[in-house]
Amino acid sequence: MKILRFYFLVLCLSGLFTPLLAQEKLAEETHDIPEPMVFDLVRELGARQGELEINVLAEFPLSNASSRHIEWAPEIEYAVWDNFAVEFELPIEDTTLEALKLALQYTFGKSKSGRFIHGTQFMIEKIRGKAKWDFSLLYIPAYRFNEIWSVLAMFGLRQQVGSDSQNKTTTLLMNATVFAEISKRVTLGLEFNNSDPGNFDEEDELKLLAMPQVHLEFSDHWSLQTGVGGEFVSSKVNATGAIRMIAEF
Repeated sequence: MKILRFYFLVLCLSGLFTPLLAQEKLAEETHDIPEPMVFDLVRELGARQGELEINVLAEFPLSNASSRHIEWAPEIEYAVWDNFAVEFELPIEDTTLEALKLALQYTFGKSKSGRFIHGTQFMIEKIRGKAKWDFSLLYIPAYRFNEIWSVLAMFGLRQQVGSDSQNKTTTLLMNATVFAEISKRVTLGLEFNNSDPGNFDEEDELKLLAMPQVHLEFSDHWSLQTGVGGEFVSSKVNATGAIRMIAEF
């Protein structure tokens, strides 16, 4: 388990420091960097004003199903101005609405070559039925190596406040994804996430989710992401499936 976390941290740090070490060539135009499936962005970095997205993510257990839940979340994302987007999400566990979530995202800008782009995301979650709020702040660096390979990482903290808060109120958030765009409509990814963003009663121990995934673009407006991976916690590995359906306007 410790070695997995070590490799995960190395992958995250590589997303931050690669653009500082790489010898970049100037490019007149670069491809957008994809979004992770499990812990997605509020639109892609560099979103343009007026972009609208509606999507639904569902995660479901493939092992130990009797003690686990289906977690799903419809959300709507809108770019209010260039580089600034907002998101409203309804995290649901089985058939129970668990929380109300609002996220804000701002893109700082790109490097001269256009290969490196970075931004920040701020999230507020009100846990329903409890005196509990979650506040999260993330830094998001992303780097494109070439037309095929790119990497995106997220680093931040989540602070929980309220009289019903857990004993451990501060949680480290880290996510890293490597992408391979094998065609205009097909992208492969390998995402690592240190905890399940939809789990509001998680224990003190960090969970590591490794999720291989495929992104399929059917048209300019409709796409689907899906994958099967493993959640590593204590000495157990729980198999997990996920699917995200996306409509863009």
